[in-house]
Formats: sequence, structure tokens, C-alpha cells
Amino acid sequence: MRRFSDTGLLYLDNAATSFPKPPQVTDAVCRCMAYAGGNPGRGTHVLSSRAADVVYDCREAAGGFFHVSPERVVFTLNTTHGLNTVIKGYLRPGDHVLISDISHNAVYRPVYRLAQLSGVSFDVYTAGLSGEALRGELCGLLRPETRMIVVTHMSNAASFSDSLAEIGQFCREFGLFCIVDAAQSAGHIPVYADMEGITAICVPGHKGLLGPMGTGMILFSDTAPLCDTLMEGGSGILSLSGEMPPDLPEHLEGGTLGTPGIAGLCEGIRFVSRMGDLGGHISELSSLLWEEMHNMSGIRLYGKGDSGIVSFTVDGVSPAETAGFLDRCGICVRSGYHCAPLAHRKFGSMENGSVRVSFGVFNTVRDVKRVVDCISKCKKISI
Repeated sequence: MRRFSDTGLLYLDNAATSFPKPPQVTDAVCRCMAYAGGNPGRGTHVLSSRAADVVYDCREAAGGFFHVSPERVVFTLNTTHGLNTVIKGYLRPGDHVLISDISHNAVYRPVYRLAQLSGVSFDVYTAGLSGEALRGELCGLLRPETRMIVVTHMSNAASFSDSLAEIGQFCREFGLFCIVDAAQSAGHIPVYADMEGITAICVPGHKGLLGPMGTGMILFSDTAPLCDTLMEGGSGILSLSGEMPPDLPEHLEGGTLGTPGIAGLCEGIRFVSRMGDLGGHISELSSLLWEEMHNMSGIRLYGKGDSGIVSFTVDGVSPAETAGFLDRCGICVRSGYHCAPLAHRKFGSMENGSVRVSFGVFNTVRDVKRVVDCISKCKKISI
């Protein structure tokens, strides 16, 4: 495959969306629009049937990848859509929920809004703890009205992950919903819907799974109860009823699905399934960059460097200026707060945010050297 950096540009913003996409993904999108252009589940003609096959093929691929029954795969627009659906679908007025201090705004804002509107309360626990320290903190925050813990599996602001297996076990022990934000981990770090205590996993299609933007999924465990709908609309079945269908996936999939995007997502999942340890590859690259930058004066690093992301600032240069300089060097990164104020408060980068370098499956060791060289120049040049 022709790499994006061959054009002179180096893409290192994969935590926002992966790029480039495998050719199979873009081909599947175009093929679907040309040959499966009907509305899935909305007709008996051949084009509708082809579209329905595309959708089910992706449910099967996702089910196999995440260890869940295909009918428990619900398509969404993105992880934010999925998180809003399950958080608002399971919580009731007066409930209490725990979120972590590396939560993205896709978790923090829905919970904050519920706190304003319906008396839902929340507390923030410390991500990254394990064993007795984790259990002690969670038990200290637990209330009789606690109903849910939302786990951010991996931070999008820096390389930093949370103890999903232990929190899942805790949720099972205390009868809590365990919702997983796997926006940064899905496709890189194993996360399965049949893990102990997991209720639902919300994933993007367009990041580690290498699918198109505008795609995502909720993966409900086989024991997860039905949650309330976030929106209602046509489902293709039980059309005479004023209620949404009572079973997944149609219960939560009101309206026409983005079938071409789902076709691309299916190929992305298949590609990732064949590639093996992609998480190990991006971790190796970020760890290498971390070590190189750790030895540079005038650089402040945040979080860790072992999960595909390196977050940093350059002394005397704002993150926006640093990212602008790298852009002029042909390197695409992100600067600012990355929609994660809680994480920046944890990492000590609240003043101006940080510069985020995030690796993808097509990056190489040569890319690390190029970043190091450009950052060295950034320190010397007045921007």
C-alpha cells in the first residue's frame, strides 16, 4: 500500500482518526454504493437485500472480533453516540455514577448534563490504580444509589490505561453497570464483551478498526439488559407500533443506517483481525519516541509513552505554536486539550494543553526519527 508519508506528509494524529485507510476499506465503501445501494431492512428487492447482507456481515465480523453475538452489535455514528446511548439509557433520576479522571468529554459531558437535568450525581475515581488501592478507592466512593461505572480503557490525551478487568469484576460483585469507553483501545488492546462484569463497550469505527468516519458500535454483553432508547424512528419491523422493537439491534437503530460506512468498517475489522499485534507495534513506536524525547532538554512529557501516544510541551513554546511548526515540517499532530479536561488536570497540562503525537499501524521507526529531528529544530527556532 502506498503510504501517506510518501507524499511528504507524515500523519501522526491517529488518536483522532486513523489514516490512511487500507485500500480494502475504501473499495468496500465504493462497491457498496454501486452494488448494494438499497435501504437495508426496508424492502424485498435485490438492492435492499444486498445492503442487509452488508450490514449483517459487519455484525458477524464485529461479533467475532469482540466476542459477542452478532445481534448484540448496535451501529452508531461514533463512540460519543454510543456512550450517550448507554449512559442515558441506563441511568435514572437520583442514580450515582463513577467516572475516571482520564474521561473524555464523551463521558464527562453526558454525565454532567444528567446531573443538571435529572439529579444524577457522579464522582471521579483515580484511573491507573490496581489491586487493593483500586478496590479501596471504589469502595470509598460507592453509595447505595450507585448504579454505574464508566471506564475509560485508554486515555486519548496521553498513553495511560485503566484496570478494566478489575473494575469489571468489581461491577459484577456489586451489581453495577460497567460501561467501557474503548475509543482509543479498540483494535489495539484486547477488549471483549464477554469479560467478567462488562455491560457494554462503545467503540469507534474510524480509529483502531481502520474504518470510515461516521461509524461506531455498541457491543452489549449477552447478559446486558435492554437500555432505553436515545432516539426513536423507523426500524423496518413492527411499523404499526408506536414503540421501538423490543429486541436488539433494532431497538436502538432508529432510521437508515450508514451502509457504505458499515461496509468499510467490516473490511477494517477483517484487516485488523489478520494483522496480529497492532497494539504492540504502535506501543513500540511511542516508547521509542518517548525515550528519545525524555533525553531532550526543554521537553515536558505527560502520562506514559507505551500505548501509542506521546503527549508533550516544549518550554517557551505553546502547544499550538509547536503543532504549527510541525505542520510546516509536514508532520500532522494535534495540540490543545483533546476534549479531555479531566485528563489534563490529572497529567498537569491544564494551562495550555499539550502536543499529541499518536501512532497508527502504518507508521515506522523512520517516522520517529523524523519527529525527533523536527522537535529539535522547534526548540531552536523562534516561531
